[in-house]
Amino acid sequence: KHLIVDVYNVNNSLLLASIDGVEPLMKKIIEVGKLNTLGEIKHQFKPIGATILYLLSESHLSIHTYPEKNCCAIDLYCCNPLIDVVEILDTIYKYFNGNCIILKKVIER
Repeated sequence: KHLIVDVYNVNNSLLLASIDGVEPLMKKIIEVGKLNTLGEIKHQFKPIGATILYLLSESHLSIHTYPEKNCCAIDLYCCNPLIDVVEILDTIYKYFNGNCIILKKVIER
């Protein structure tokens, strides 16, 4: 499954400003999805914004933040057909305290 998520109108843009703000969300997605991390790359943009990419045994997970626009983009490509996409989306929504708009696309590969 390929889950593409755009999160808009994040009320707390400080969560999007740094790696420290979004890394807990990514770790939670990995935990909830029962995913296995093989490697990771993190980049902190100056003055604000972050990108994190996880290489997974199941494929990959990434996030790119745009705090100046109060949004972020999350991409999860997962070869495990049993992954619970609804639970992943709920995890994202709860992380931003429900103060966001989530647009998603799920592609069956």
